[in-house]
Amino acid sequence: MTKDGAWEERSFEPAAGEGKGGGRAPAGAGHPREVEPASDAGAAKAKARQQVYRRLREAGAARFPFPIEGRIPNFKGAERAAARLRELDVYRRARALKVNPDTPQLPVRAMALADGKTVYMPTPRLRGAFLRIRPEDVPRGEERRAAQLGRAAEYGRFVTLDEMTPEAAPIDLVVAGAVAVTRDGARAGKGEGYADYEYALLRELGHPELPVVTTVHPLQIVERLPVAPHDLSVDIIVTPDEVIFTRTPYPKPRGIHWEAVTPEDLEAMPVLQELRALQWERMQVPDVLAPGLGAVFVGLNPGRASATAGHHFAGPNNLFWRLLHEAGFVPRVLRPEEDGLLPRWGLGVTNVVPRATRGEADLTWDELRAGGAALREKVARFRPRLVILLGKQVYRAYAGLARTAPVEWGLQPRQTVPGVAEFAAPNPSGRSTVPYAERLRLLREARAWLAGGAGGGR
Repeated sequence: MTKDGAWEERSFEPAAGEGKGGGRAPAGAGHPREVEPASDAGAAKAKARQQVYRRLREAGAARFPFPIEGRIPNFKGAERAAARLRELDVYRRARALKVNPDTPQLPVRAMALADGKTVYMPTPRLRGAFLRIRPEDVPRGEERRAAQLGRAAEYGRFVTLDEMTPEAAPIDLVVAGAVAVTRDGARAGKGEGYADYEYALLRELGHPELPVVTTVHPLQIVERLPVAPHDLSVDIIVTPDEVIFTRTPYPKPRGIHWEAVTPEDLEAMPVLQELRALQWERMQVPDVLAPGLGAVFVGLNPGRASATAGHHFAGPNNLFWRLLHEAGFVPRVLRPEEDGLLPRWGLGVTNVVPRATRGEADLTWDELRAGGAALREKVARFRPRLVILLGKQVYRAYAGLARTAPVEWGLQPRQTVPGVAEFAAPNPSGRSTVPYAERLRLLREARAWLAGGAGGGR
């Protein structure tokens, strides 16, 4: 491994006697191909999957479970591929493996247990944590049974993310299933991204870049696949007949691309919520902004609950969403995870400081000043009609005022960003000393200004 964590080519050179056929990547494989637009990339991967499924069916190479479509396909020769993997130094040196739970990798899981290696198997669709199966917990001769998805829990134990750190779980090798692969290490799974998430999860927990192996049928090797930044690439391809050292030019995920994680992903994969809760201080909450909105609300910074959830004003005692509805900005009380809907009503939300903290006392004035400057640039770029600054320190930072400058609630006489009106309102936190009725009155005043009513307007 190089100093920056990248695997050198020689890390996966075959040792003496390893692999038949050399398995060298084709000429030009060292030059990453251009990333295609998301829609084109998705279509290209879907086409490659269908091509592989068709090849396996027509050749009679597919095995139970059927239908193979929508799965990591099981194939004739999976046991031989596992045996060929056993010959590799990268496998022999491994103390523990993370292996996908799909059927074609069952021989790998059983083999690893028989060889005295610990197996970490992700729960299907990442609904839970990982299942750890230790070889000492598996009676001799029961390795295949222990490696079966439906039986593994009888022999192993579900572990939390705290138990998946490099210190607690020294994983040395990742075995990932694939529907299609290229000889330069591009990979397509079932299309749901679980293998990508699983690897990224390990990196988030502090694991170094780990070698990735896949076992496939030769008919699963295709000429070309698009590669996205979050895709998991493969270092070694093992078939029943050969070992291919891909020397892949494609970088592996260094962590979760949180900006690409949807609320549906978080709901479907609770392990991601668990990770956010563990690492909340590192999390940021995405802005909800668009050009030309009526009003943009500005909070101070994300608290622990918002950072964990990835949504604004998610604290259980925060009154923002109730105030927003009762002031007439939205037709119902939104949930924090619905913050992305705000532009429907001409609204946006952001923070002065993106860093999550337990409270305001953990922020420095220098952070607030720097955040205020960045906020002014943001407002100038998106140009809402009104910016509503939730808290006097928020307003001071935005307006470039001194830390103790006097601030009155309500519409301000100045425009820090020319052409954008500004309104100071109390923090919606449940701990605020400003009475709820007063906070509601002020937000209704801001709403009236937007509507061109009693509060003015343009």
